[in-house]
Amino acid sequence: MIKKWEVLERKTVLKDRWIDIEASKCRLSDGTVIEPFYVNHIPDFAVIVPVTEEGKIVLVRQYRHGVEEVLLELPAGCMEPGEKPEISAHRELAEETGYTGGDWEFLFKLCPDASKSSNYAWCFVAKGVKKTQGQHLDETEELEIVEMTIPEVKKALREGKFVQAVHTAALYAFICECE
Repeated sequence: MIKKWEVLERKTVLKDRWIDIEASKCRLSDGTVIEPFYVNHIPDFAVIVPVTEEGKIVLVRQYRHGVEEVLLELPAGCMEPGEKPEISAHRELAEETGYTGGDWEFLFKLCPDASKSSNYAWCFVAKGVKKTQGQHLDETEELEIVEMTIPEVKKALREGKFVQAVHTAALYAFICECE
């Protein structure tokens, strides 16, 4: 039977507004001790598959420094402390795209990297969204809004145009639901 590791010691080794790295000393069920094992405690985030009344999926294109590329993605963003996932999803969609409203449905919750990070991605679909306002971006954000039809998104998925794993999973889940 698989057992949880016993945490013998924890200490924060780096913490700022972007990262919170903890080094743990852990004992496995066979007695093996691992030290240090690093975990990044970053906020949960919401990912939204927004679909307009015309049936187009609202996407964003933005630079991601980790891979040093401009990526095509779904609107998404970190949850504020104490914020409910659905509130975060509504806020992030409005801030990043200016789209609001629609009928919302929770898709699923995923661990983007369960081996090294403690956060979850909360994925939603919003059907029937409308452009009601301008973007309200954070100081580090520069986003281009892109609308694509479902056949265009399917083609882009097959061609590997989406590389964010959670975003790809949410798109596939939505498209499977449509078929």
